[in-house]
Amino acid sequence: MWQQFRQMMLNTQTAGEEIIGFFFCKHHQISETRLRYFPKTWVVPTNSCYEHQSTTGLVLKQEFHLYLLKTYLEDGYDLVHIHTHPGFDTPCFSTVDDRHESEYAQFLTTNFEKQPRLISGIFNESLQKPNFRIWNQLGSSFEEVDFYSSWFERRQKRCDPASATDARECAPREAEGRRQKAFVTPTSQLAQDRDLTLPKSQTILDEKAMKLEQTGSSDVMFARQEIFGNALQEKLNELTVTLIGCGGIGSVFAEVFGRLGVKNWVLIDHDCLETTNLNRMPGATWEMAEQQLPKVEYVKQLIQQIYRMNANVKTIPTTIENELATQEIGASDLIVVATDNHYSRQVAQELALKYMRPLVCLGTHIEIRRQKAGGRGQKDEELSVSTLQRENLVDIPRMYSRITIPPLGGGWCLMCGNIINSQMAALESAPREIEQVAQYAGYMEGIDAPAVFWLNSICASTAVGIIQGMVSGFLDIDAGLDWIYKFPESKWYKTDTDYLVNTDCYFCGAEVQAD
Repeated sequence: MWQQFRQMMLNTQTAGEEIIGFFFCKHHQISETRLRYFPKTWVVPTNSCYEHQSTTGLVLKQEFHLYLLKTYLEDGYDLVHIHTHPGFDTPCFSTVDDRHESEYAQFLTTNFEKQPRLISGIFNESLQKPNFRIWNQLGSSFEEVDFYSSWFERRQKRCDPASATDARECAPREAEGRRQKAFVTPTSQLAQDRDLTLPKSQTILDEKAMKLEQTGSSDVMFARQEIFGNALQEKLNELTVTLIGCGGIGSVFAEVFGRLGVKNWVLIDHDCLETTNLNRMPGATWEMAEQQLPKVEYVKQLIQQIYRMNANVKTIPTTIENELATQEIGASDLIVVATDNHYSRQVAQELALKYMRPLVCLGTHIEIRRQKAGGRGQKDEELSVSTLQRENLVDIPRMYSRITIPPLGGGWCLMCGNIINSQMAALESAPREIEQVAQYAGYMEGIDAPAVFWLNSICASTAVGIIQGMVSGFLDIDAGLDWIYKFPESKWYKTDTDYLVNTDCYFCGAEVQAD
């Protein structure tokens, strides 16, 4: 959305003239001291919408301005008012900006029943360097606001008083309330309490490799990725990813994403390695399986083999419902769920909606279809060998990978998009006795689903590519994403997400988001 808005602003701008743009936002209370505003729509007025426009100021036509505000603010949106200043340095608010915005904040409070908040932003004329603030409803004070053009950006640098033409413009001013604070999350104790015997080779670091990383020589590792730019690498290095499910898909995902540059991880999985895992988990050994090494510790080793000293990996060997797990999820930048059941994915979706975090859901499916040689498949039936031979029927494997990223802020989710089955999720979360009855009655399968390494790798590797596009900004996922890979066709099918939108969803509908 930001790239579209910025391009439209640049297209409207002529000869360094100031221009105006609007975002209409919903807000999300993260904590007592932290609030997030996320845009739902935007408007950039054309030149014909201005009464006056120059390099020193601009005024919108009153009739158009009032129409715009009434159209969106009566729906409960908050207003982000953006304008530009001439030049290419980081701009600072002027005394004229102060006076007009103070009056604007009072006007919004007085004339609209829902009393929308005014967030004002200024950019340089290339729309690359911003400065933002939010006014109180009386228009008497404000506080600074961090602006992020994507969900993966870090805190912006503030205006530099030394470069300002008027030092007063950048001086601290009276602010409403306390400064906003980031999450402070506890270190996992669960992993530390486990009595683990790790392979000796993993506990002794090579001194030469330590010196290389400490002196920054590890940057050479990413020399082949310089084509994507330093900004991407910096974002990846700072990104904190929560991975829920460290099995066949999750372990491959961690390996591939880790080698792209992600060093900060929270790993959540209550399960331990078994011999049946060895066909699809990279680097897993018989010794690990015999030892029943927790999967989170196994994946931690994969990441530490990449970075040795600089990796920051928290392991939480418990289920996603655990309070410690939910705290870490809320503090992360990205949630990836790669579990093999519906309930854990439902909980991950609920937490992603609660904390407004991007969610990536990964899964695979393998089935056998019986069909005539060279013909189309049909439903499985219990047929004798002689019948199969007489009708020239053969068993053909059909394999699928699915990558789903619901839109942030609602619209559709894993539940209303039918990516997961809420009834199955309810059965999976039921007491063990009910689960056994459900299996006996045929409502739940009693055996583990088939899985192979190469199919998991297609799913995990493609997901890493998609996330790279999200972080870089060249892949637009504002409407969400749902891709399905089918084999033996070897083709990705992209769902039209317009058909997934459901404003009445119990989990992500408009009324839920408003609450």
